[in-house]
Amino acid sequence: MKFVKYASFSLLALAVLAGCQSTPAQQTRTDKVSNRASNAEVAKSAYEFKDSDIRVPSYFDTQGLDRCSFDVNNENDGCPLKKPIVRMYFDVARVTGEGEGVEALSAFEDQQLLMMLENQFAGINRFRIVTRDDKTVSQEQQTVLVQQGAKALAEKVSSQQVLHPDYIVKLDSLRTVKNEGSITSWMDYTLELTSSVLNPYTREKLSHPNLGKIRVKSEDVRQRSELKYVTASNRYVSGFRYFDSAHVNAVVNDMASRGIDILLTRMLTEMPATTQVMGIKGNQLSLDRGQNAGVLPNETMIVFSYEAGFVEPIGVAHVTPSANSSIGEIIRWKDNDLADSIKKKAKGGIYRPNPNSKVFAVSVGTPQGFLEKRT
Repeated sequence: MKFVKYASFSLLALAVLAGCQSTPAQQTRTDKVSNRASNAEVAKSAYEFKDSDIRVPSYFDTQGLDRCSFDVNNENDGCPLKKPIVRMYFDVARVTGEGEGVEALSAFEDQQLLMMLENQFAGINRFRIVTRDDKTVSQEQQTVLVQQGAKALAEKVSSQQVLHPDYIVKLDSLRTVKNEGSITSWMDYTLELTSSVLNPYTREKLSHPNLGKIRVKSEDVRQRSELKYVTASNRYVSGFRYFDSAHVNAVVNDMASRGIDILLTRMLTEMPATTQVMGIKGNQLSLDRGQNAGVLPNETMIVFSYEAGFVEPIGVAHVTPSANSSIGEIIRWKDNDLADSIKKKAKGGIYRPNPNSKVFAVSVGTPQGFLEKRT
């Protein structure tokens, strides 16, 4: 099983695609979310797309979609949408700094960030997360034991399938603190995150998804004036309590939340949701997958035809999922003969793709407003 699968293209198909892209596609834009979390890369609204933007994004996969059963405990290995089972680790051990505040920064507790990481990743429905929240799991099992007895607990445990991770997602962090000035000073914190994906059985460090380095500064989540403090005779007088781990933790938590937001936007770009178009009526789309395949509310999706390894864009759509299906609206049709032909057929009735020329829709990144609604 591969973490990210790629559709197979012939060299001729790639050449055709490359030749069509006279103008670079712009499918994402920089956005600002409401919690002062600086900028994050999100999908452009379908209403903002130009004709040149209607290109199939990277990392999509249409091979084997007909094999998907969506039985979460018995999914076919050939289904490209089979969710990897993942266990997550967050390492916040490394701390460097100059001047005051290093000790309080070093006292940061990483368990809260680990839970935040698990929650955010589980929420995008592209993985099955094996939690490391052993405390909560143990407490619940103890409650069942007390209330229902040992037999009931044993039956419940034995009836459940134990999840074994396919991969490990590990985030390593480096925290840095600097302060400057004499009587009046400011604390400047930096959090750097790097991620790796590991196969725990072969010990292989995988190349995909490659999320790069994420760097968040305290000024991205706090006004600099909030981190100002005053000293006299080398003693704290007023302002930000740089020596108090509770105050420092609050800043680092916001920085980490910001970093995880960026991580999610990159992950959603490299692991797009894919659905098959069952029919088109006018501008309306009927799609065969929804939240069960990781389709998110207000997705911007490229609609395209796929035949014999050749890909041809048809349009860009705004999509809304239900549990097992989605509906969408083509906001802009591609300016080509295929799109014109399908548009004409869909205008007078329902266009149903034939088995030899299937039509798919693939997401282009994190939907607008997604991060704001999760904060």
